[in-house]
Amino acid sequence: MTMDTTLDHIAINGGRDVTGDIHISGSKNAGLALMAATLLAPGTTTIEGIPPLSDVNNMCRILRCLGADVSHVDDTLNIDTTQAKSHPIPEELGGRLRASILILGPLVARFGYAKLSLPGGCTIGKRPVEEHIRGIEKLGASVNLQDGYIEAHASTLRGAPVHLQTPSVTGTMSVLMAGCLARGVTRIQNAAREPEVVDLANFLISLGADISGMGTDQLTVVGRDAVLSPGQYKVMEDRIEAGTFLILGAICGNPLTVHRCKAEYHMVLIKQLRAVGALIDVSGNSIVVRKAEKPLPVDIKTGPYPAFPTDLQPQFMVLLSLACGQSQVVETIFESRFGHCSGLQAMGADVQINGQTAVVSGVEKLSAALVSGSDLRAAASLVLAAIAANGVSVVSGMRYVKRGYYDLEIKLEQIGVQLYRLPAIEKQQVPTQKQL
Repeated sequence: MTMDTTLDHIAINGGRDVTGDIHISGSKNAGLALMAATLLAPGTTTIEGIPPLSDVNNMCRILRCLGADVSHVDDTLNIDTTQAKSHPIPEELGGRLRASILILGPLVARFGYAKLSLPGGCTIGKRPVEEHIRGIEKLGASVNLQDGYIEAHASTLRGAPVHLQTPSVTGTMSVLMAGCLARGVTRIQNAAREPEVVDLANFLISLGADISGMGTDQLTVVGRDAVLSPGQYKVMEDRIEAGTFLILGAICGNPLTVHRCKAEYHMVLIKQLRAVGALIDVSGNSIVVRKAEKPLPVDIKTGPYPAFPTDLQPQFMVLLSLACGQSQVVETIFESRFGHCSGLQAMGADVQINGQTAVVSGVEKLSAALVSGSDLRAAASLVLAAIAANGVSVVSGMRYVKRGYYDLEIKLEQIGVQLYRLPAIEKQQVPTQKQL
C-alpha cells in the first residue's frame, strides 16, 4: 500500500496554552458507510458534510471503479449509482482502505455478486472480516476467501437472525445494508450501538428502508424486493475529532470551545476528563474545556460504545502522561494499539506496557523530540504531545492524520499553535523556535 508522503512532517513549537474555537467536521467513519450505502439506491444521492479526507477520496475511487458517477465539491458529495455494476475491486483500491469491506453487503444485495481484495487501513491489529462474511452468509450468500480476495454470490438474500460474535461497527453496518434488500426480516443481535451505526440507519430510512432498534444492540430490518430511492442527507459530526480536541482542551485549553459537539456522544470521556481535573461546560452542541492545572491520574478501559472509545485511547494517554500519579490504560479492542507509546517515551513520558495494559506514571512536563506516528490515532496523539511539550518537536506520519482529520494544521493554528509543515526532515534540519 502506497500513500502520499507530501508534507509528511510537522514541526510544532509547544509548551503554550491553546484558546479559541474549533468547529468539528463531518464524520469520516459514518460518511464512508453512507457512501457505500448509495449502491442500494440507483440514482443521484447527495451527502452533505463529508470532508475530502484521503479515506473519503479512496472510497470515491472505489465507487467510480464500480461505474458510479461521483463528484465532490467542498464537503458535498453527489453519487449517481444508476450505471453501477459489480466489478472486482483490485488490491490497489481495496488495500488502501479498511472501510472498503462496507461495499460487500450492498453489492451482493443489489447485484448478487461481489469480489474485493481484503481491506487495508491502519496497522493496529488483525481487524478481522469474519463478522462481515458470517453475516452475509446468514442471509444466504456463499462466500469464498482465496488469494487475498473475498468473493460472494447470492441469487436472492433472505432475512434471517444474525448474531454477531462481537459488536463490530462495520460488521453491523454490512448486515444492516444487506438486510435492506433481503426478502423478509433480518434481526441483528449484539449489534454495535455507536452513533455512526445510528446515522447509517437514519440515512437508510431516509432512502426508504424499514429499520428499528437504533441505538440498541438489537436491530430489525424489514427487507424489500425493490431497491431503495436516492435522497439527500447530512452526515453527523466526527465524534473522534471532537474527542481529540476535548482532550487537547484538558491538556492546555485556556479555554478551548469545541462546536458541533454533542455531549451525549462523549459522556464517558467527559466524566474522565472531569475526573482528571478539567473544567467542562456544556452549552447546546458546544463544549468549553479549561485545562486541568494539576491533572489527576485515572484508569481507563476501552470497549464498544458507550464505553471509552479505542480511537481516543492514544490521545488520552498524553493527558495521563502529565498526571500527578499513576494511571492504568487497558486496551480491549485492538491488540496492537500502543504504537504511540515509543513516541511518548522519547518525549519523556513514563509508560510501561504489559500485554494489553499500559501503566502511565505522570511526569511534570514533556520535552521536544523527533517522533513518528505509525497509524492515524497514534500520529494524532503525538501531535497533542508536541503541543504540550516544551520546545520544537517534529512529528512524522502526518499522512496518517490526513486520513481522519480535515485541515488539522489550519484548525491548530487558529487556536494559537505555532507549527511549520515540512516535506522532509533530518535531525539537523529541525527548525528553531525563532524560525517558527
